[in-house]
Amino acid sequence: MDNHSARSAGLAVSALFSLALGISACGSSTTSPPANDTALVKQAWTNFFAGSTSAADKIKLLQNGDQFSQVINEAVGLSISKTSSATVSSVVINNPTTATVTYSINLGGQPALQNQTGTAVKVNGSWLVGDSSFCALLQLEGQAVPACSTGTSTSAG
Repeated sequence: MDNHSARSAGLAVSALFSLALGISACGSSTTSPPANDTALVKQAWTNFFAGSTSAADKIKLLQNGDQFSQVINEAVGLSISKTSSATVSSVVINNPTTATVTYSINLGGQPALQNQTGTAVKVNGSWLVGDSSFCALLQLEGQAVPACSTGTSTSAG
């Protein structure tokens, strides 16, 4: 295999590996193709709401996640949280750092919230669930979380 073919194969494997992980370990100065961004947004959202995802990983998947660590740690401990999942029906990449996400949340395999609209943000090269979307969900549950009122959210959706 010549150097060009080897490098191309290596780049393809790297791209697939990054996609499988869902979160890039470090930022990149190159822009991602929209299809890749769409897949990464979907993966961040489905992983964030998956009952099998650890609290530490959920915190990493949420914009300003450290500010929500207490509520995430408490929620992960609830038995209902272990049955949660999300389905992303559409992603619209608005610009290089924001996307609009249409999603549904299931609990115990049953629809709990359908066709919700949220925001994904790209921070340091990784797509994350927008904290404004998480705050909107917490508000639906009647939870008042200090991080939601400190201006950390960058949009209302």
